[in-house]
Amino acid sequence: MTGFDPRTRWLVLLVFGCLAAGCTSCGSGSSPAPLPPPVPPERPAFDEAHAFADLEQQVAFGPRNPGSQGHQDCLAWLVHQLRPLADLVVQQDFQAATPMGGPYGFTNVIALFGQDQPGEVWLLGAHWDTRPVADEDPDPANRGTAILGANDGASGVAVLLEIARALGEVPPPCPVLLAFFDAEDSGISGSGMPYMGFCIGSAYLADDWPTELPRPEKVVVVDLVGQDEEHNLRVGTPNGSNDRFDLPYERYGQTAAPGLANEVWTAAEVLGHDAFKRRAGPYVIDDHKPFLDAGYDAIDIIDFPPPEWHTVDDTPEHCSPDSLLQVGDTLLEVIYAG
Repeated sequence: MTGFDPRTRWLVLLVFGCLAAGCTSCGSGSSPAPLPPPVPPERPAFDEAHAFADLEQQVAFGPRNPGSQGHQDCLAWLVHQLRPLADLVVQQDFQAATPMGGPYGFTNVIALFGQDQPGEVWLLGAHWDTRPVADEDPDPANRGTAILGANDGASGVAVLLEIARALGEVPPPCPVLLAFFDAEDSGISGSGMPYMGFCIGSAYLADDWPTELPRPEKVVVVDLVGQDEEHNLRVGTPNGSNDRFDLPYERYGQTAAPGLANEVWTAAEVLGHDAFKRRAGPYVIDDHKPFLDAGYDAIDIIDFPPPEWHTVDDTPEHCSPDSLLQVGDTLLEVIYAG
């Protein structure tokens, strides 16, 4: 019988020892190494030139006041822009009278992005209708004319549409709703209607939330965010008008949701967007107010009142791509920060 080589015996023992050690290190008695935290997606850029082109396109439809052809054309265009980008687009149709007439057919448009993502749900909103009359125009002959609403309406929509393209390109780390409110701009002070007859579409959405959409935890409305301050500094502005693009805190939102306001204004400061000012601005009845009253955290990013507000001069030459950039870039920062 052939003898067993001692060197072979030690080699076998060494192999079995290594296997036993390996099994011990991977067994149920040890804790696996913790997984690294998920890396948030790289934030897409905000294209201010593209956003400004969307502002001009809305104005090209003409006034978008209730019952007008421009109102119908803009609605079809909005939905056409959003459907290829969003996970879901909901059209919320409703009928309502306004202090200036009706009842009219109205439509809120809500687009959902990142529907399967975890985390808090954001809603970014803007109104897409325009005022039926230029009742603040310095020339009395113009005060019955419907406005084009380049700043008052089109600027907020332009910011949201460019954000929609960014969200479609790079899915957000949390669910995001983009809400385009109808029937915001036909109110009259002293009308006796809720919110003086303004904010009809946002109030309808806040009170009658679509069942197929998640409810938001954070609501940010943008309005009058397109002013070109360089133009105003060149040509001068009426006495008492705001001649700079200026975004202080809106008081209703900052008082009720100070944490949300701080989050957005901090992001603007980090990015160097100096239109955002940490000082108290006016109380403004706008589309965030129905959400505040319904119990949501909601704020308003608004430059109020700009020189061309509710006049026939609310046209693209008084607006600026840079103003749209400051707002859109800030909102992308807060969304993609996770």
